[in-house]
Amino acid sequence: MMTYLIKTNAAPLPTAAAATIVDIQLAKVLGYGRPTNIRLLIKRHLPMLEAMGLVHQREAPTVSGKGRVSTVTEYYLNRAQAAFIIAKSGTKHADSLTVKMAEVFALFTGGGVVAVDQAAAVQLAGIEARETERRGLIAAEEREGRDAAFAIMKRR
Repeated sequence: MMTYLIKTNAAPLPTAAAATIVDIQLAKVLGYGRPTNIRLLIKRHLPMLEAMGLVHQREAPTVSGKGRVSTVTEYYLNRAQAAFIIAKSGTKHADSLTVKMAEVFALFTGGGVVAVDQAAAVQLAGIEARETERRGLIAAEEREGRDAAFAIMKRR
């Protein structure tokens, strides 16, 4: 039985109005004891999240228990960014969702999931192209590191 990829907006999201999830909502679904802690995880992985599209942010006022007003940064993640954060979260709910994502990935790489139409095929090709580009950048960075290490060793 063939499973078809549901047509989604896999490209980086152009606006915050597109399909996004607010950081705190995601944290609650994942079972965070203190939902605001997800923002630390998002900040730590911001460069990788930005590789999957613009990370929408908004400054929001918050009132402490003593009435002090301050602002916090809220993050709005697209589906790919949310999946990345789910995989990094480490809660029981996140681990369960990560297993599900891994199973879907295995189904896809085994040929069990195909593009439903040409537009979805183009989106999948774009995902593959971005992965190839990231691998190339990683390889170049590693070569530069090795070259620098060998240059230091030659000077000794």
